[in-house]
Amino acid sequence: MQGATVALVPLSVEHVSDFLRHSNDHTLWTWWLRKPPVDAETMQAEVELALAQQNKGVRIPFSVFHPARKEYIGSTSLLHVDQVHRSLEIGATWIGSAFHGTGINQECKNLLLAHSFIELKMNRVALQTDALNLRSRRAIEKLGAKLDGIHREDKIAWNGRVRSSAFYSILRREWKKI
Repeated sequence: MQGATVALVPLSVEHVSDFLRHSNDHTLWTWWLRKPPVDAETMQAEVELALAQQNKGVRIPFSVFHPARKEYIGSTSLLHVDQVHRSLEIGATWIGSAFHGTGINQECKNLLLAHSFIELKMNRVALQTDALNLRSRRAIEKLGAKLDGIHREDKIAWNGRVRSSAFYSILRREWKKI
């Protein structure tokens, strides 16, 4: 999937070295549920987990490729892919902090929404974030997603903090092709 600034390409363990250059800002992982992938071993494990979930058919992971810089600057995925009920979730997204505020995250989400509704013929796309992550919640709302509700204390983060999750969704009929 090619956008104006970035491309989403199949995730590969070959992207780990680029990921490591962009993952060492610990603020990236404030809202992450698993141990932050800031070292080679943890990043390798994170990528291998995504690829194992892909092999099970429940995840479609992508690397965010920046053609102008010729490097991989982050990752995002389609999760909980349910072909029977035509729904999935966009998540497990991280982009190097040098690219925050550039519109790249929104571009990635728009590429994933188009792929989900047009190519995969989904009826519903969900997104979730930590209920306290107001920056992420505003970004999700800018996509046109509607708040479905808050699941109170539904997850435990890698650091032991009990989190509540804000769940959003976009239906096919609500999606605006951008």
